[in-house]
Amino acid sequence: MSTPLPSQLPQIPKVLTFFKVSSYVTGIFLLLVMITWGIRRLPFLGFDLWMFGPNGFFSLERYGIEGEGLPDVGVNLTVWILIIHGWLYVIYLLADFRLWTIMRWPFMRFLFIAAGGVIPFLSFYTEARYHKLASEQLAELEKGA
Repeated sequence: MSTPLPSQLPQIPKVLTFFKVSSYVTGIFLLLVMITWGIRRLPFLGFDLWMFGPNGFFSLERYGIEGEGLPDVGVNLTVWILIIHGWLYVIYLLADFRLWTIMRWPFMRFLFIAAGGVIPFLSFYTEARYHKLASEQLAELEKGA
């Protein structure tokens, strides 16, 4: 396995921090996506989360076929959570790519970490595992230098 270039060693702690933050934020939003999906799709529920709508500051609004019956005013939090998670996943992939390139890891590791943004709870596991692995590799490299 390849090791990071000596000139890149000072960058690794910042890359690890970026990866850690993006992993947690993306993982939390993925859990919110799963909750809102459940609220919307489970047969006995069928609601969207709504803010500033006609029924108050925060409410559950009945979700009909293709959005029929949803209020005309306010913010559909269900949709915004989906949009925000999508953009956070792009940032998560960037953090994954940066960590993968600087550590010079195998491509399958990049793919496994990338899956953390779409499989619930996996981002928390990949962050813990690969943050620790990268920190250990960095410590070994700094000890040998």
